[in-house]
Amino acid sequence: MTPTTPEPCARDMALVDALTGVLAPLLADAPTTDNPRGLGAARAAVEARLRAMGFDVTHHAAADRPPVLVAVRRGAGPHWIGLSGHYDVELGGDGWTSDPFVPTCREGRLYGRGTADNLGPLLLRLIALEGVARLPSLVWVLQGEEEIGSPAAHAIYPELRLPPVALWLEETGYFELDGRQRVLLRRPSPLTQIWVDAALELAATAGRGVDLHDRYLNKAFGTHRCPFLTHLVGDSTYLAIGPNDPRSRIHGADESIPHHNLALSEAQFLAVLRATAEAA
Repeated sequence: MTPTTPEPCARDMALVDALTGVLAPLLADAPTTDNPRGLGAARAAVEARLRAMGFDVTHHAAADRPPVLVAVRRGAGPHWIGLSGHYDVELGGDGWTSDPFVPTCREGRLYGRGTADNLGPLLLRLIALEGVARLPSLVWVLQGEEEIGSPAAHAIYPELRLPPVALWLEETGYFELDGRQRVLLRRPSPLTQIWVDAALELAATAGRGVDLHDRYLNKAFGTHRCPFLTHLVGDSTYLAIGPNDPRSRIHGADESIPHHNLALSEAQFLAVLRATAEAA
């Protein structure tokens, strides 16, 4: 029996429109590691949005590799939140029902290369932050070679001097097809309960069940080869929340993101940040 998926709300569809509008020009330039022009355009677009929201952005380069971006913005409260992501996408590949580099909506999903990994979740968070007051201090680390094993990030991340991060947020997270959420949490701290409560309260309000898992998000190159987990997370608390689901097909044909998880993912992201800003 096929699981019954939740119906998208008005905010979900507003976010679909917003994401489509931002993704379309980025995907048109195919921001893959074998296309420096397109990759540079995606990096510049993400950086411009960060700077417009008050982030200080620095570039960290290794040889002639795409630079790592480190974006820092001070905010309310004593605690820092760290975020990870990447601005490159996988090659198009065969077997697509529609053009992989044209965002396309059908069957309650937004299709296109990078919609789930990682431009979609990354841009969803950038959209969420626009115009929101009283947030904690944030540091965002973004690389441009995740899809080929992150050679530059493995060289650069160990040398970064970052603020003391209380919580690292994974680039995305997962829901089941019926809307039940998988929340991945590692190394709880005294602040953990406020983060979990913030996410779970919104899930309950939306009629979603939640399963907590003590593990990391699955990685294409393995957990031990992920520069984010290997070099940045360390002993800090780790949390993975985000809109993907088993049909997202990361690295496969018809990669997509479900409409009905967008508003809840946006709300949970902001709730975690606001709870952190208010914590002593």
